[in-house]
Amino acid sequence: MRRMKKFSIVACVALIMAVFLGGCGSAGPLAGDPVVGTWTMTGAEYAGITLTADDLVDAMGGEMPTFVINEDGSAVFSFNGEDGSGDVAKNDDGTYTLSDDTDTTLDFELKDNTLRLQYTEMSMVMIFEQK
Repeated sequence: MRRMKKFSIVACVALIMAVFLGGCGSAGPLAGDPVVGTWTMTGAEYAGITLTADDLVDAMGGEMPTFVINEDGSAVFSFNGEDGSGDVAKNDDGTYTLSDDTDTTLDFELKDNTLRLQYTEMSMVMIFEQK
């Protein structure tokens, strides 16, 4: 009886460890990708004009938009006090696509350590840097 009780305790501990540690080794689709991290908008290009972060703060009067990309492909962004979320996927050509919670998709690329997000509706490129 004592031996059965000891076996049951060991089995329960092993089961609990398997449940808790099971997800630890799973890497997301963007694990190790340089796009993972926190990005802050530092500029924009619109109609042939490049706006700096200072220009944007003056025009927008507030915080710069931020964009957080996680290893599991999830993304969270903040723009003028509005928060949103979505998913990021890496495309075969090395670019990325953000699908947000409103079914809008935006394409971006990582070039020269900047994230360049194409906002085609306004013919604008938003430039983000990791901070």
